[in-house]
Amino acid sequence: MDKTTKVEVVSGDSLLNATLIGGQLEGPARVTESGRPQAVLSYNQGTLEGPMVIYHPNGQPSARLNFLKDKLDGQAVFHNPQGALIREAQYRAGLLHGQVLSYFDDGTLASREHYRQGQLQGLYQRFHGNGQLAARIEYDKGQPQEGAQSYAADGRPLEASGKPMARCKAWWLKWRQPPDA
Repeated sequence: MDKTTKVEVVSGDSLLNATLIGGQLEGPARVTESGRPQAVLSYNQGTLEGPMVIYHPNGQPSARLNFLKDKLDGQAVFHNPQGALIREAQYRAGLLHGQVLSYFDDGTLASREHYRQGQLQGLYQRFHGNGQLAARIEYDKGQPQEGAQSYAADGRPLEASGKPMARCKAWWLKWRQPPDA
């Protein structure tokens, strides 16, 4: 049976409490600074394995992550210091994989992205604070495709100059599009 040792590592105001089994980190580990929690993480035979929570200085969770063999894996959520959700992401083997949603502080959707093995894939959308679409770009293997479009906060497409399209022209183009476009 391997020897179990409780360890405390002090560096300035920071303190790490963990367990070593056979010389490797095992089980939960806690990091505090001036008595406040900074992080709680899990180890399995010396590798990050399982949930990790990182805290803001005010004690609110900043990030909830999952690890598998030292790599991010599964859902990751991030919060601002007041506790509001600001980002949700999916990871597989350390790479973004799946939908990523980012939010403004008021909870309004700021962007929606899709990743496959760490590269943007499919539709990327960015939104204005009022909820209107700000940009729409299709990606293939991390490369933007033709047809990207940016929009003003009132929903009108932006011209190449960056100015909003005239209202009558925007209305005409929208009216001519099929209902599902």
